[in-house]
Amino acid sequence: MTSDYKGAVIFTATLSGQADLFEKVAPCFASDTARINKLDDGWVLESSAFNSCSEPATVFPIADDLLQLIHRILALYSNLASPFTVSYIQEFNAEGRPSRRAIRATRVIDIYSAKGIAELASPRGVQPLGSAIAQRAASDPAVKEALNLRGDFGWSQIYDMIEFLGGANGIERAGWATKGRTREIRQTSNHFRHLGSPRKYPLPANPPTIDEARIFADDVLKC
Repeated sequence: MTSDYKGAVIFTATLSGQADLFEKVAPCFASDTARINKLDDGWVLESSAFNSCSEPATVFPIADDLLQLIHRILALYSNLASPFTVSYIQEFNAEGRPSRRAIRATRVIDIYSAKGIAELASPRGVQPLGSAIAQRAASDPAVKEALNLRGDFGWSQIYDMIEFLGGANGIERAGWATKGRTREIRQTSNHFRHLGSPRKYPLPANPPTIDEARIFADDVLKC
C-alpha cells in the first residue's frame, strides 16, 4: 500500500470493476484526496477523508461521494459512466494488518404507482391506454418527442417540456393547467437553468419544490 500507517488505523474502500480499466485509471488519481491503488490482487480507493472515521461502516458514505466525484471526472474526459463500485470497507490495524471489514449488500426495489399501472391497463376503445399511447407515438413525432422529454426530470427538462408544449399560453388554451401555475413552474425552472445570473432570472414569489414541479410536468404530459 502507499499509505504510511505510523501506528494509525487505516481504512480503504475495496473497489470492483474491470481490471484493465483500473490499470488505465489508477494513474489519474494519486493524491491524498483520492488515490486508486492496487492492493494484492484487487484495487482500493484511499483518501485522507477516511481518517476521521472510527468504524468501517462509517466510511461508506464518504467513499460513495468520492467515487461519484471520480465518476463525474471520468465521464467528462473519457465518457466512462460509473465503471466502479465500492464492494466493502477494509480496516487495517496499527501494524498494517487487515482487521475489521464492513460488507454492504444491496437489493433493488422498484417503487411504482399501482394507480398509474391500472390507468394504463384501462380500455381506450378496443385497446388499453398504454397501447393507445404507444400507437399514437409511433405515428405522431410530436407525441414521441414529448415522451422523450420524460427522462430524469430536472429543472432544465421541466422548462424544455413547458416550452415544447406551447408555454403558459398554449398549456392554458389546451385546458391542461392554469397560466399562473405554469408561469410559476416555468420561472422557477428558468431560475435554476441560469444559476450564474440569479438577479436576471429571479424566483417567483412562491417557488414550487422540484417534487411539485415534477408532478405538474407529469400531469401536463399525460394530458
